[in-house]
Amino acid sequence: VSSIKSTPAYEKSVTNYLDSLHSYHQGIDDSTFTMRFQAYAFRNATPANVFASLYSSFEAVQQDKSSLLVGVNIVGAENNTVSTRDYWLHMQMFRYLKSKFPSVPTALHAGELSLGMVRPNDLSFHIHDAVFTARAGRIGHGVDIPYETQSMETLAKMKSDSIAIEINLSSNEFILGVKGNDHPIHIYYDAGIPIVISTDDAGVSRNNLSSQYVLLASRYHFSYEQIKKFVFNSIRYSYLRKQEKQHM
Repeated sequence: VSSIKSTPAYEKSVTNYLDSLHSYHQGIDDSTFTMRFQAYAFRNATPANVFASLYSSFEAVQQDKSSLLVGVNIVGAENNTVSTRDYWLHMQMFRYLKSKFPSVPTALHAGELSLGMVRPNDLSFHIHDAVFTARAGRIGHGVDIPYETQSMETLAKMKSDSIAIEINLSSNEFILGVKGNDHPIHIYYDAGIPIVISTDDAGVSRNNLSSQYVLLASRYHFSYEQIKKFVFNSIRYSYLRKQEKQHM
């Protein structure tokens, strides 16, 4: 940590990052639309680079008094050689940084895996470690939960701690080939986990949130009241300020 913070360009780079973010955001929010951001690290880099990116991300969120930057994530394919080798290490990084920056929310892409993408053992713990080791406040994807050896323990923890699951139907079908009854959405729902419907990355998959709700209703036959609850979950379990949630 000391070597990162002692780098001459460190403080300036964090400040420039925040200034750029605020510049890009000008004119975006209005009476019907609100955009907030998460800082992130790329999980398929060297351990030193991942840690430096995570540290500066946590620092930036803590410094941003406007709450435009609301949390920290880790992104990139989980089945790459580096990300599978270093997964445990990355979770330890999050655990350490959460102890240093306890007020900074985190949301981790975890369990974005399916059979045939990785060795069987690598399907057995990613969501568990994101929840118990990294102490994530939200989980993105979570598709491999049926194959995790401690899945019941993980689901119980997510329910008790109100850790929401971000469901990305089009993305999971396009990238993982997981759809229909193979998707674990009902596992999470039946376990009482707060469900949030999201697009994952509309810029890659060219979808939108409306299309995700159409898939949700047509494939899984949730009731109107259940779907309405998912919509409210997207506000309730977001990292917006309390007054912003009330407004939404």
